[in-house]
Amino acid sequence: MINEETTANLWCTLEGLYMMKSLSNKLFMKKKLYSLQIKEGTFILQYLNAFNKILSNLLVLEVKVEEEDKALLLLSSLSSSYDNLTTTIMYDKETLG
Repeated sequence: MINEETTANLWCTLEGLYMMKSLSNKLFMKKKLYSLQIKEGTFILQYLNAFNKILSNLLVLEVKVEEEDKALLLLSSLSSSYDNLTTTIMYDKETLG
């Protein structure tokens, strides 16, 4: 990696080493996304960062997640203490995206 002359080359090298676009990596990241749940006491910003990190990893793996699906996954992963917010967002909007 020291021999890489440009940032783009370095990025490609790192991506090749750590984020292979294999089916197993895609399935692993999708499973992380679909099983993610906020734990009581977790700060919402911390949770959103974890959620967005998974989405970023999926983007690198060329997995497209629709905006509406992202919104629904996020809302359904929140604990019951967010029920009022979830209900308001889901039924007060024309679209979730």
